[in-house]
Amino acid sequence: MRRGVLLAVILLLAVPVGAATVADDPDEQGIDLKKLAERRVARQRNYLPGERVMRYGAAAMEKIGEDPHEALALLRKLNMKRMNPFERALIYRLLGYVSYFMQDFQAAIENFSNAVGEEILAPRDEGELRFSIAQLYAALAQWRDVVASIDAWALYVPERSPLSYYLTAIAYYQLGEFDNAIINVEKAVDIAPDPKEGWLQLLAALYVKNQDYRSAAPVLEELVMRFRKKEYWSQLSLIYGALDDFRGSLAVQQIAYIQGLLEEDTELRRLARGYLYNDLPHPAALVLAEGIEAGTIESDGAALELLANSWIAAREYDESLGPLQKAADLSKNGNLYVRLGQVHMQREEWSDAVRLFQKAVARGDLKEPGNAHLLLGISHYNAKSVARARASFARARKYEPSRSQADLWIDHIEREARQAG
Repeated sequence: MRRGVLLAVILLLAVPVGAATVADDPDEQGIDLKKLAERRVARQRNYLPGERVMRYGAAAMEKIGEDPHEALALLRKLNMKRMNPFERALIYRLLGYVSYFMQDFQAAIENFSNAVGEEILAPRDEGELRFSIAQLYAALAQWRDVVASIDAWALYVPERSPLSYYLTAIAYYQLGEFDNAIINVEKAVDIAPDPKEGWLQLLAALYVKNQDYRSAAPVLEELVMRFRKKEYWSQLSLIYGALDDFRGSLAVQQIAYIQGLLEEDTELRRLARGYLYNDLPHPAALVLAEGIEAGTIESDGAALELLANSWIAAREYDESLGPLQKAADLSKNGNLYVRLGQVHMQREEWSDAVRLFQKAVARGDLKEPGNAHLLLGISHYNAKSVARARASFARARKYEPSRSQADLWIDHIEREARQAG
């Protein structure tokens, strides 16, 4: 059982990264891996571990999981100066595992580096230690050391693993070197048979940071296909919008909505606006009406106005009256009463239109006050209140944007009066 603990430590630190090898000369290129392994085996035969070192090492291994401090005390009873290179390499490696269990990552790095420095461990074992050193530097957020460690390790690896590229990408990301980060995470995703979610997240985030939305889109498409998470659907919709693919953006939002992933107020309003932008007012109104009824959309003035405008755009004037009336009552100005009055004009309900335009004028702070007086005059005229209509048109002509229309109506009223006389 205790040996199983040690194995777990080794597996934690020595992630499978390929047939890693290390040369005696760190500057050597084009290493013959087979010959290097043969040299290491031959050297180990010249330095077999002694009985005392083996005994203390085995005892320390038994203690690592349950009491790393006791394991450390056992190993410190050994005198490194009296050991041969193979013994030192084995004990340094054990000390590295003990340090890792004690959360002393700097000491773990030093011990693993010392083990490597003996240049006697099997190439695969040494490679795993070197990769563990890189991972420990990452745990300490020493990102430049992460890059250097992986670069050194990679010289002696026939084929780098996806994980090594991803770890390098993380380091470059933390260092603010985003182009280098992209190169490495692209490689990790490209060669991994099943790229991890975090790798795809990082790649998408880097593309977005570089405003490379066209490259970000397929990465987010893969994320939404493989992982059912709302944020990926939202991000993909935004990316399509940034690419001016508004139909695609809306389609993504629709799919997320159908799956029940859009539940927040802002998300539902954005979906409704997407429908309106794409000339689909009826589904916009349905999303808003259902959201307000369910309480997922706050029944505030903006939501009610958006709902009313959606019904109006869909030519469902009866449906628009209720929300528009509520929105107008909540508003601090009279502009929505003007809008509501216009709906009643569409329905030829002139007395109601008069009442609402009067409310609009009374509340004030209008975007187009002249237009409100003009519409009030038209409503009075159609309600057979000609004198009041003329008074409203006279007020409307005081405003430049509505003056010409007001003059035409005044001329029309005077012409009718002359004909009647």
